[in-house]
Amino acid sequence: MTRKLPRLVGAIDVLFDALMLSVGVVVVLTVVVISYGVLAREVLHRSDVWVTESTTYLMGYMTFVGGATLAWQGRHLKVDVLQHFLEPRSRHALEIVSSVVVTAVALVLMRLGATFWRDAWDSGEQSWGMLSLPLWIPYLSLFVGSVLLVLAQVMRLVLLSFPVDRAPTIDAPHEVA
Repeated sequence: MTRKLPRLVGAIDVLFDALMLSVGVVVVLTVVVISYGVLAREVLHRSDVWVTESTTYLMGYMTFVGGATLAWQGRHLKVDVLQHFLEPRSRHALEIVSSVVVTAVALVLMRLGATFWRDAWDSGEQSWGMLSLPLWIPYLSLFVGSVLLVLAQVMRLVLLSFPVDRAPTIDAPHEVA
């Protein structure tokens, strides 16, 4: 297993890099849509009722898929004050406990996302906005983001147990001594 682990980690790195690129595209798209909405409303005096609905769904993608990619890169929000006072062995144990807790939360989110998605799929429920988008589409962001977060956290637990040298990336966080 440990010989195949670096290749698996490399493949997951590629996956999450591609996803981070897609999140970046969605951020730019969101800025364009919101800018259009402001321009249409304030300058052209036109209705822009689809802008709010569109940006809500785009924000869901950015939140759940982007959050999972940040977790994989180790750039997610975390409180590490306690770690500075611990010995390396205790710090490692705390990292494992932290990963187990986040994995448990991600599993709950994944189950909820799957339930919401399946319910919207089966019922054919649509949004109330102008787009009348089938709600299984935006719910998919919650489910996919949760699956990706579970993947990131499970792999983090594996890497805490079987360390692998990872190639440095431009986005890799830098440790401060």
